[in-house]
Amino acid sequence: MIITLPCFKKAPTEPNTQITEMIKESERMARLFCEKKLPVMVFLDSHHPGKPENPYPPHCLVGTPESNLVPALEWLEKEPNVTIRRKDCFDGFLGSIQEDGSNVFVDWVAKNAITTIVVAGVCTDICVLDFVCSTLSARNLGFLKPLENVVVCSNACATFDVPLHASKRAKGAMAHPQELMHHVGLYMAKERGAVIAREVRFASNNNMGRLDV
Repeated sequence: MIITLPCFKKAPTEPNTQITEMIKESERMARLFCEKKLPVMVFLDSHHPGKPENPYPPHCLVGTPESNLVPALEWLEKEPNVTIRRKDCFDGFLGSIQEDGSNVFVDWVAKNAITTIVVAGVCTDICVLDFVCSTLSARNLGFLKPLENVVVCSNACATFDVPLHASKRAKGAMAHPQELMHHVGLYMAKERGAVIAREVRFASNNNMGRLDV
């Protein structure tokens, strides 16, 4: 399972149904994986001051609460089957590249002999989509053996909302309708070859490798 959690600064301060559902479903799936001791990788946006991620304003700066897990998922830090990777770019695949050229994510897939990954998190049309596209391209080129399937759980993904009237008040801002851009991200992921599922469950307690999507 992959959870990509960037930029909760973009999440609204008021209750938001899509984001609330994303956190709830991500936690549910993470607990299923951890109960079965299956590998989980978490990507956290962690940016350094003075190193912008254009076109977005400063966010998730290293050492601030924004760069850490949300309270509902903090328990993942203590799970032995969970790998946490801090990244300073949109794409968790590229953010996994080490100085020596190795890739933490690629090595994680190979070490755990993963054939299917389930992706959750935010933002559907940015970090989730970029990671899915890079992963599928690497798989197609034979760089991610034995990976076969990339599943995006739509209920466990979300994006942010910038209404048109709000975008007009900020220089350089663009309107970002939440529901539309969430589905654009899912559509583009499916177009690249990902499987889109509303919910992910294990077929039975006795079969640890089979997923129902």
